[in-house]
Amino acid sequence: MKLEENTKFNKKLRNHLVQYSSSTSIHGFKYLTEKRSKIEKTIWSLMLLTLLSGCMFMIYKVYHKYESCPVVVSFSTKDTPLYQIPFPAVTICPESKYSRKEFNYSKVYFEIMQDKEINETELKNFYYLTLLCDPDLDISQRANKTVDDQFFQVLDQVKLNVDSILHFCNFMGKYYSCDKLFTPILIDQGVCYSFNNLGREELFKKHVFHYSDYYHVPNNSHNVYDTEKGYDTNSGVDTHPKRALMSGADNSLTVFFNYDTADTDFICNSFLQGFRVLIHNPWDVPRLTKHYFRIPVSKVVVAAIEPEIVKTSIEVRKFPPEKRKCYMNNERPLKHFKNYTQPNCYLECLTNYTLKQCGCVQFFMPRDNRTAICGSGSGNCLIRAEENLKLKDLEFKILGQTFCDCKPSCTNLRFNMETSHSDFYYKEYFEAHLNMKIDDDGTHWSVLQIYFKDEQFITLERNELYGITDLIASFGGLLGLFTGFSLVSLAEIIYFCTVRIICNTRLYGRWSGPQ
Repeated sequence: MKLEENTKFNKKLRNHLVQYSSSTSIHGFKYLTEKRSKIEKTIWSLMLLTLLSGCMFMIYKVYHKYESCPVVVSFSTKDTPLYQIPFPAVTICPESKYSRKEFNYSKVYFEIMQDKEINETELKNFYYLTLLCDPDLDISQRANKTVDDQFFQVLDQVKLNVDSILHFCNFMGKYYSCDKLFTPILIDQGVCYSFNNLGREELFKKHVFHYSDYYHVPNNSHNVYDTEKGYDTNSGVDTHPKRALMSGADNSLTVFFNYDTADTDFICNSFLQGFRVLIHNPWDVPRLTKHYFRIPVSKVVVAAIEPEIVKTSIEVRKFPPEKRKCYMNNERPLKHFKNYTQPNCYLECLTNYTLKQCGCVQFFMPRDNRTAICGSGSGNCLIRAEENLKLKDLEFKILGQTFCDCKPSCTNLRFNMETSHSDFYYKEYFEAHLNMKIDDDGTHWSVLQIYFKDEQFITLERNELYGITDLIASFGGLLGLFTGFSLVSLAEIIYFCTVRIICNTRLYGRWSGPQ
């Protein structure tokens, strides 16, 4: 009885499938249910199976690409005008870390090497300044592991003042006193001076310790640049940070340097003379140990800047950071910095790792009042900590991860630069232009001029490689190419599995239709 019922059911199912295959828009199915030879049916079965397998493989490749690389960086449809971005911050560090009129590092060094008697103040100041000089680990091991806040007082006393190294400054065709444009900051090269950088209130969180007026930038403008939105459309000329409204050398920042060779200390900084300069974003803490270009003595250096900005489309912003491979400003909170940037993230990561390994941080790292400052005696630990962090980060990158988790910012501005230089005949220049005679007293003059090359620049944008519409279109195209499948085909399958069965039952009393 059951066998007879199964036979009837199979016959009905076969009849239903024959009806479907004879009318479906999917190619090749009708040849499987027609009264043809077994060889023909086998051939068509293999062909359909091969085509379906190829189709599934291609769909998998498209989906894998959508999952692994959903974002593509391409050129934007329009250029960005120059006035929509700030003029870069310019940080200048003299190769001489201190004034030899205030302290003679080499003299004390040789006295230590000769085991001469040195007064306590000189010895303490010597070990303070060892933190700024090329490391001599034999000397450093005699120093304390940590230093107190008096280190900053000594550093402030012996520094080269801005008016002693930067004499004339011109921005956008107007002359300024250089101390009005440049702010003293404390970074890995010691006391340096920065133009157009953000101040401590905008850059750091409130708990971060600052000595005296370092990183203090008076801001009287309400038109502040937002790293993701840019300047407000109603912003005028008075903005913070400053911006250049036009390109060209007549809208430049020009700085006249004065370098006194008497301040060169060959024990502290080897053979180097002149100045280090870094052009960077105003909201980044510069590290001139890693990136810089040099201003030699008696040279004129011209830097033509071409900005490059990478933005992120609204569609990509909806992706998680792991897919878009960048962080929005509020997605990766930093402990010491108000706004997220990749360089600041790396600096904070190094700070945290150094504190964990050595129990203290380097003098230029952001910290609170309770965190100890590493002295010269911690030199070995500081070197190992930085090397170990590099190795750890490399190991994680090989595994497709990052130890510090410092992705680029989703809106990222950087400045590409072309430099040229020539000799500066400063004696003839000052005599001709300022009626001023320069004596051969060991001082040398140099000039730096920085300006934008063009009125607008090309913008890059992160966009979706495949949106949902593109993904559906790709899937549909592949299914149509290999099998002729479409949405109408899907509707046919649903129709034959539901409506057709119900109607057949009502009309013929059987779901398989007429015999």
